Amino acid sequence: MRVILVDDENLALSRLNKLLVEREDCEVIGAFLKAEEAIEQIKQHLPDLVFMDIHMPGMNGIEATERIHEVSPRTEVIFTTAYNEHALTAYGLEVLDYIMKPVTRSRLDKTMKMYQRRAVPAHLNMAENEEEAGMVIRCMGMLQVQLHPNEPPKHLKFRTTKIRELFAYLLHHRNKPIKRDTLLELLWPELDERKGITNLHSGIHRLRGMMNEFMGEDRISVRYQQFGYILETGEFRIDAEEWESRLNRLSALSPSTLAAHRYVSDQYEGKYFGEDDYAWAELERQRLHALWQNHALKLAHYYIESGHPNEALMLYHQMQQFDPMLEEVSLSLMKLYDQLGNKDPVIAQYNQLAAALQQDAGVRPGHEVESWYREWKSKNT
Repeated sequence: MRVILVDDENLALSRLNKLLVEREDCEVIGAFLKAEEAIEQIKQHLPDLVFMDIHMPGMNGIEATERIHEVSPRTEVIFTTAYNEHALTAYGLEVLDYIMKPVTRSRLDKTMKMYQRRAVPAHLNMAENEEEAGMVIRCMGMLQVQLHPNEPPKHLKFRTTKIRELFAYLLHHRNKPIKRDTLLELLWPELDERKGITNLHSGIHRLRGMMNEFMGEDRISVRYQQFGYILETGEFRIDAEEWESRLNRLSALSPSTLAAHRYVSDQYEGKYFGEDDYAWAELERQRLHALWQNHALKLAHYYIESGHPNEALMLYHQMQQFDPMLEEVSLSLMKLYDQLGNKDPVIAQYNQLAAALQQDAGVRPGHEVESWYREWKSKNT
């Protein structure tokens, strides 16, 4: 989450900044001694949180909070103050929390948990709590395993790339038996049947050892069944499966569901087995990515219609990182930067798209992009 700090005391500002930088879930994008300066940045960047001192020269925290509610309605404000609980209640402002100075790490943790409960819609939050006891195998982006919800995911270490692909393929077809001949044709097509079977048996043995070492004894298993093998995931959950389920449960976009839609969009962390780019996963990779991309386009359009162009910019750039040659996204970025009065990014977007298309396919941007850019350039030169 993106955070801005406002306090007229350098020491308090520095201390709070240090506590937030230590957290993996926070990015401090600005720290200001004057509320007037902070308001302009809040209007431009629409942060998730603002930590605000109350007593400051010029515009005080109360006045600044009223302005924040006007320019960035989704931004939550947290007061850091020497005032007691009853005095703050009397102000009647909509703020997330108030923290007595000096801010402590434990008190900050309480506030951040409060924000997470409010930011994540209730039905998603309940789903997370129900699943907290489980373990997750991540195959969107990098192949990783997460054994505990409060620990970062870990990379799985395989002795060979063949064993890695064997695990990935069985995971892709999880809880379903895969014929031995299918695995032989996939992994060792150049070997005769006898040598291929020997390699497969060896690979299964090493795979079982690796899974027991990294995931725990008998938490996930590979069994022989019907002249083949089946990977049973047990208590492990699969990130791609869960992400699609959350996407399908979303209600129509509206002010009340916007946070839920953004939460699900942000959960898409990479293409399915994108790190390995297996050919057999391509259809599923394209299907899941198309689901995310279509949702992200709708979400970006909603942000533009509701007057939050910077949020739309972030989504468009995220799509562009995955697919630099998406002309629809490049054109949307050019139009949006034009609306914001930023000429240089318009030119940069066109040149970036033209270079990517030329390098990869030897073609120029399509008629719609070329036509719009020529017209724009004639008006801006």
